Amino acid sequence: MGRFKGDVSRKVIDETVDMWRTNCLIGEGSLTQPGESAIWTAEIAADLASRFTAKPLVGSDGGGTFASKFEVQLEGASAELRLFAAEMILVHFLFTSSVTRRGKVDVIERTLTGSGYTLDPASVPYLAMSSVIGHPGVGFNTRRDLQLGFLIDFVIRLKKLTVDERTALLADPWALEDFVREAPSQNQREMMHIVLHLLHPDSFERIASGTHKREIADAFGQLLDGETPGDWTTDRKLLEIRTALENDYLVGGNIDGSIDFYHAPLQGVWQSRTGGEGEGTGDIESLEWKKQLILYGPPGTSKTFTASELSKALILRDALRNWGPRKFFDNKVLLDRLLVENVEWVQLHPGYGYAEFVRGLRLEKEETRYQAGLLPNLIERITSQELPEGLSPLPFVLVLDEINRTDLSAMLGEAFSLLERDKRDFSVTLPGINPGEPPTTLAMPSNLYIIGTMNEIDQSVETLDFALRRRFLWRECPFERDTLLEIVRHRWEENVPERYSFEHAREQLETFADRAQDLNDAIFAMDELGRAYQIGHTYFADITFFLERWLTTVRSRPRSGTYLWDTNGKVRPAMDDLWDRSLKPLLEQYLSGTEDRENSLSALRATFIKP
Repeated sequence: MGRFKGDVSRKVIDETVDMWRTNCLIGEGSLTQPGESAIWTAEIAADLASRFTAKPLVGSDGGGTFASKFEVQLEGASAELRLFAAEMILVHFLFTSSVTRRGKVDVIERTLTGSGYTLDPASVPYLAMSSVIGHPGVGFNTRRDLQLGFLIDFVIRLKKLTVDERTALLADPWALEDFVREAPSQNQREMMHIVLHLLHPDSFERIASGTHKREIADAFGQLLDGETPGDWTTDRKLLEIRTALENDYLVGGNIDGSIDFYHAPLQGVWQSRTGGEGEGTGDIESLEWKKQLILYGPPGTSKTFTASELSKALILRDALRNWGPRKFFDNKVLLDRLLVENVEWVQLHPGYGYAEFVRGLRLEKEETRYQAGLLPNLIERITSQELPEGLSPLPFVLVLDEINRTDLSAMLGEAFSLLERDKRDFSVTLPGINPGEPPTTLAMPSNLYIIGTMNEIDQSVETLDFALRRRFLWRECPFERDTLLEIVRHRWEENVPERYSFEHAREQLETFADRAQDLNDAIFAMDELGRAYQIGHTYFADITFFLERWLTTVRSRPRSGTYLWDTNGKVRPAMDDLWDRSLKPLLEQYLSGTEDRENSLSALRATFIKP
C-alpha cells in the first residue's frame, strides 16, 4: 500500500478523508460542522464555480495573492458558501507538506470570516492540518487556482450522480480514476493525483506528479509480469510494481516496513526533475532522448548537485532495465562502485581546450607527439570496462561543469558532429599522424551521455553558437522557494544542534523562504539586473551556519520559534550575518558601476529583512 508516512502520523488525515467521503461527497453535509446537512450541494458548488472558476483574477488583481483574490471572489457570499469554500480549502491542504499548519489554518479562517462558523481546534479535520503526506511540487503552490478549480469541477460532476451511483463510484478505485481524468485538461494537475491517493491510498501512490508516476513506471517496468493489458493506466502499473517489490524484492520494506518511491533504494533509480511543472518531460527522459542536456540558470541554483543526481539515476535506471530486478538488487556493491567509476567530471576554464579534451602535441622523450586527451581516454575506459558475466554495460556520464567558461566549439573539435544521436559509434579520422602509427580515429559510444552546467550571468554565454545549442536539450534551473526550504531543512539537520528542531523554527523559516523569493522578484524587476542576476539557493542556505553560531551564545531556545526575527519583528543576528557576509557583497558586485547603487542595496535589504 502507498500509505508511507515517514515520521508524521497520517491517521487524522485518513479519518478526515473518511468523513469527507461519507458526509460531503456521498451526502451533502459539512466536514467541520456536524449539525449542518446542506453544505456540499450541487447548487453551492455551482455558486463557487461562478465566482471562482468563471471569474479568475489575474496578476496583481485582488491583491495579487491567492488568499486575497479568494476574499474578493467571496464578497457577498452566503454563510453556507463560505463554509463550503473553507472546507474545500481544507481538503486542498490535506496532502501538502509545503504549507505550515499556521498557514493552512489562516487561509481557512479568513475564508470563514463573516459566516458565523468557526473551526473546533479539537476536531479531527483541524488536527489534520498539523499532519502531512508529501510534497506536491512547485506547481501546487504557484497554480493553486487550478488545484481548487479541479476540486470544484470534481464535486459538481459528482453531484450529478445519484447517491447510489456516487457510493459505487467512490468505492471503485479504477472507476474513480476514469472519472477524475474527465476533468478539463488544464485542471489535470497535482490535485487530481492527490484526490486519488486520499480516497484510495492502497491503490494510488502518494505522488502528486504525473511525470514522476510515468518515470517510475518506466524505470521499474521490468517488474511487470509479461504483457500488461492495453487499458492499464500508469497508476494500475504502479500498483503491480509495488506488489512485486513488496513480495519479491524488498520484502519487509525499506523505510519502517514500508516501500516508498521517494526514499532509498528506490528514489535514486528513477527520480529527475521536470523543469517546473509536474506533468512535463523529465530530465532523464530528455537526456535519454538527446544524449546531451544543459542545466542553466543563476549561480547557486543547485545545477552541479542536479547533474550528480541525474547521472546516478540514469545509470541505476539502465541497470534495472537491462539487468533485470533480481540482478539489480543482488549487485548493490557493484552498482555503488559503478556510480563513481562511470561518471567523469570536468571543471572547465578559459585554459581548457582541444589539446586537453581531444588530442594535442606534447613532448615525449625529446620527441613531439600527438597524445590523447580526456575524451579518447574516457572512451577507452568505456569500451574496455569488464563486468561480471551476464551483466550488460551501463551508461557513462561526462559532466562538463560551467561550459561557458571555455570556447566549447573549439574544445570539442571533431567530437562536435559526433554528438548527434544518429552519429554515435560513427568514426572520424583526427588530423595529424604520429610517425610509424596509423591515423587516429574517434567515435562517440552510444552509451556516453553528456550533462553541461552553465551560469547565465557569464557573458561568454554568447559564444555558444546555434549549431552547438541544437545538439543539446536545455533545462532551466531557477530559484525555487520550496527547493530552498528543503535545502535549509537538510542543512539544519546537519549543522544545528539537535535540541533546536526544524519544526520549532519552521514558521519563521517559511517566512525566510518567502523573503528570499521577494528579494529575487525585486532583482528580476530591476532594469540594472534582471533574471540572470537572481540569487541561488546556496547563498541563502548559509543561514543554518549563522544560526548555529548565534545559538551557541544563547541559553535557551528562542521563544515561539523566533530564530530570525524577535516577537517585535526586529531582525536576529543570523539574518544580519547572512546579509552582510553573503548577500550584500554579491549584490554590490552586481550593482558595481550603477548610478544609484547604495539606494538600490538599501531597498533590496529592506525587501529581504522585513518580517
